[in-house]
Amino acid sequence: MEPAYTVETAKIVGTPSGGFWSQIHTFFPEDKDKKEKRGDLLVVLVVGGTVEGIEAVAEGREILGRLHEEYYGNLEGSAFERLGKTVEKVSGEYKGLEVIAASLLGRALFLAIFGQGKVLLKRKGEMGIVLAGEGSLRTASGFLEEGDKLVLGSDSFFRTISSGVLNAALESNSVSETVETLAPIILGHEDMADAAAVLAAVKKKEEETVRSETVINEVELEPELPPKPPSLITKFVSHLKIPPRKFLFIRRAEAKRKKILFGVALCFLGILTVSFFFGLRRKASGNKQAKLKEAISLAEEKFREGKEVYLLKPAEGKLLIEEAKKIVEQGLSLDTENQELLLLSEQMSKVLAEVGEEISLGEMPVFMDLNLMTEGGSGISFSLFGQKLAILDGEKKKVYLLDIERKSKKVVDGPPQGKLIASDEKIYVWGEEGISEVKLKENTASLLIEKDENWKEIIGFSVFGGNLYLLDKRSNAIWRYLATEAGFGPRKNWFVGGTPDLSSAVSLAIDGSIWILKKEGLAKFTLGRGEDFSLTKMPESFSEPAKIYTAKDLQNLYVLDKGRKKIFVIAKNGEFKTAYFCEDLKEASDLVAVESAKKIFILSGTKIFAIETR
Repeated sequence: MEPAYTVETAKIVGTPSGGFWSQIHTFFPEDKDKKEKRGDLLVVLVVGGTVEGIEAVAEGREILGRLHEEYYGNLEGSAFERLGKTVEKVSGEYKGLEVIAASLLGRALFLAIFGQGKVLLKRKGEMGIVLAGEGSLRTASGFLEEGDKLVLGSDSFFRTISSGVLNAALESNSVSETVETLAPIILGHEDMADAAAVLAAVKKKEEETVRSETVINEVELEPELPPKPPSLITKFVSHLKIPPRKFLFIRRAEAKRKKILFGVALCFLGILTVSFFFGLRRKASGNKQAKLKEAISLAEEKFREGKEVYLLKPAEGKLLIEEAKKIVEQGLSLDTENQELLLLSEQMSKVLAEVGEEISLGEMPVFMDLNLMTEGGSGISFSLFGQKLAILDGEKKKVYLLDIERKSKKVVDGPPQGKLIASDEKIYVWGEEGISEVKLKENTASLLIEKDENWKEIIGFSVFGGNLYLLDKRSNAIWRYLATEAGFGPRKNWFVGGTPDLSSAVSLAIDGSIWILKKEGLAKFTLGRGEDFSLTKMPESFSEPAKIYTAKDLQNLYVLDKGRKKIFVIAKNGEFKTAYFCEDLKEASDLVAVESAKKIFILSGTKIFAIETR
């Protein structure tokens, strides 16, 4: 029989202050259905941007109530899937949340994080992080062993407690002793309102045994009295020769026979009861095996079909594989050790990892509000200038420089009627008057190339190797201006040996080759000629693509699709890797990726957002 596990817990919670409130929620349901289908729940909650006092506590309790309601209120589907959906949904309903949740179901452990928290596991002397938050929802699952120690903590908790101190503290015999060691460190620091953690020690549940005890009813006996002397009647009777009373023996024989029959009847009844009990167990076991067999068969069929469909229709194929994985999870809820289901689950996870994933961002974090640079400031285009973002504000006729590491700011004058900005070692702006250079030392912009009457519809502007490139949609041309010692040479069409159709083009990016984003897909050109290139494993086609970004030192292409409200990350061989979804992306106008920092910056009107990438 699969051993059941439970946890001994202890908690550390910082004192609410500075707009932060933290709390730990642990729930061990007594309801049989909730226990069997959802298990025990551990939650670390940090609420930011809240008012202090009773209102903060009330809001925190309301959020914990929503988590509990969402997780235990619907017992359909797998606990792992439900935990992820619960954390994602509640985190989307309230702003400024950091949620670290764990569910213990039998031997299985399911994890979900929204925010920057972590889950740490110590097993047999070895300690490591099993799941770390990266801003958006992250989930994981695994199996527990007796003696495991878990730490679910907020980002602030792990930044305050070093791994060495934590490892040493977890050597204690109990989590209560560990908390006694760690709590003074947290409470000894100021502004620890967002520091919270729950520690759990994993133990096997003790089997409930029922001892049958024989209860003897003691009867108080009367004290034995000395025999009375025989009476005259007794003496008389003793001298009479009365035949034995045989009927007494007959009655005793009947009583004995009845006892025997009663005992036999009880034996038969016991045998029938045991047979009935084992019959029910065999039937239940048979039903369980039948359900497992059906789940395995159905999952294998959907998995096979999904892999076949994926080659032609990636979105439909991926959906079928995900459905197959849900069937496997339902089967594992019946038998967590079923080897066929575990193998299928592993295979499906590998295939889904290869075909890419979609990450829902919820609400994107604001990196910078351009109103902080200039009152009423906004951006229409930006580019990467070293470690800075060069942001063009056409209306204010300004260029803003924003350091992406220190967030230091600078404002310089730009040209009038600027539309697009590009940069390498210098910053250039294309607009109605032509192409200008932004000179940072002089705090001004000077016109380098006057407006050309042959320009028809410029929709893309880039600089590479010191040369300037303009994507002219209506002319089906990329105009190149070669850098010279005297400035720039004359306009020349970069394409050779034929002109491609650029009528549906929307953007370009250069990394040595030139990538052109079209409404229907991507095109690649090298040395003025087209290359064979196609997108593979894409879950869907583009809807309203707006911008493509890449650079020589980047591994991937980044495509902003306002219609899908997504950023698609695509390898340079055309293979889809990841899609980031957010409602706010429908208003975005530009993007820049910095792979070394694992960030994508998005320009949307008055704000610049930054999302963490995997």
